[in-house]
Amino acid sequence: MKQLNNTTVARTPRPITILQFGSGNFLRGFADWMIQQSNDAGLTDHGVAIAYATNRANRHDPLADQDGLYHVCLEGVRGGEAVRRVDLIDAVQTVVDPWADYERYRAIALSPELQLVISNTTEAGIVYTEDDLEVRPAASFPAQVAQLLHDRYLAFDGADSAGLSILCCELIEANGSTLREYVRRHAVRAGWGPDFMAWLDRANRFYDTLVDRIVSGFPADESSALQAETGFDDRALVKGELFSLWVVGGDPRIQAVLPLADLDLGVTFVAPEQVAAFRDKKVRVLNGCHTAMALTGLQLGHVTVDQAFADPDVRTYLDALLEGEILPTIAGDPDELRAFAAAILERFANVSLRHKLADISLNSLAKWQARNLGVVLDRWAAGDEAPLSVLALASLLVLYSGHSAAAAFTPRDDEAFVTAVRDGFSASDRDGWVAECLTHLDVTPEVRARLVREVTPLVRALLIDGARPTLRHLSVTAAD
Repeated sequence: MKQLNNTTVARTPRPITILQFGSGNFLRGFADWMIQQSNDAGLTDHGVAIAYATNRANRHDPLADQDGLYHVCLEGVRGGEAVRRVDLIDAVQTVVDPWADYERYRAIALSPELQLVISNTTEAGIVYTEDDLEVRPAASFPAQVAQLLHDRYLAFDGADSAGLSILCCELIEANGSTLREYVRRHAVRAGWGPDFMAWLDRANRFYDTLVDRIVSGFPADESSALQAETGFDDRALVKGELFSLWVVGGDPRIQAVLPLADLDLGVTFVAPEQVAAFRDKKVRVLNGCHTAMALTGLQLGHVTVDQAFADPDVRTYLDALLEGEILPTIAGDPDELRAFAAAILERFANVSLRHKLADISLNSLAKWQARNLGVVLDRWAAGDEAPLSVLALASLLVLYSGHSAAAAFTPRDDEAFVTAVRDGFSASDRDGWVAECLTHLDVTPEVRARLVREVTPLVRALLIDGARPTLRHLSVTAAD
């Protein structure tokens, strides 16, 4: 089996016009795949440089070993017919670690050919912390973007042509607008002056976006067959569903640089205020159910989404969660919303994806807050309860504590939060433990106090009765 790299593939060299923060499965199976389709169609000539978004010691990345080359395998249904395709992605020209080789990263960031920034640093990535901007690179993603833009402003003497279009794929509300706000806060704190601030607003465009495609990652159970099919020992191959949606809200000039709407890829360019309507449905239904299913399904011994979805107790839970809590909080025709939710659930049954629940559980605290908390707050505001959404939060705490049936599970989340949950666990003082854990949520004291009251008995039930009896009881009670 041939190795996949520049010596074995006659790739197309392209100018690096896109700097991508994040090397994860999603961006490679979604945005980079779309850029490849646009390049192949002759609409663009974009080369991508992937920069790692986090500092990690002893990092070993097969994508870097393969010079950015990899395959994407997509499966799904289109027009009533099963469709399967495998594409070689050569749009990624290089992979760079800003912490290990900052000068190389800086050279890319200051290239006059650079036009776009694309990011997916997860829901935990777009946060404001008072980073030391003299440290290169800064610790947080917004601070890194602030450094990048200020460096370009200085290097190009404030020329508008040095500005960038920035597309955020993180699943938080107003993702691009929030990143812009945090970049401005860093600039003010650093004292970079009014001229830079004016250039920042005038020459750079931050886009609010909504993304949707299930990308399950490296398909270990079918990698041998796929490698035989492609002829390469591809360790960076990613698997995903055929369905895709990318809603981009903001200045329409982005379409000249990224003309993806000219292809049948599910890309829509809209006014900024129109993104929210798409977002509420998608994030609350698909991502909210994903998070709830992962946190409960792992405790039932399930490994993948399709396995969990085939469990009658999990399916009953999801149906009750959707019908009783999620859909009533979304504006729109109820029948249309039910049809939308049914189409989403059909995607969960895609056995070919083998989407791991442990992967979905990455940064679950931020994900629950971004995907499920809004449902809870809207239900409370309407005078109703949201016990099934709160159960997902209780499941998170029990799962992270190491005292659930999934004891072998290793959380991948904010280190301080994981430590607080694990080391602070107290069987004799569950109320105090839950209260301490929930100080890590970004909510008002009143919301936190009510969450503590509602989460604590569910934690007790999960620990004493077990995940399945608790899930069954709560689902039936909520349905009644």
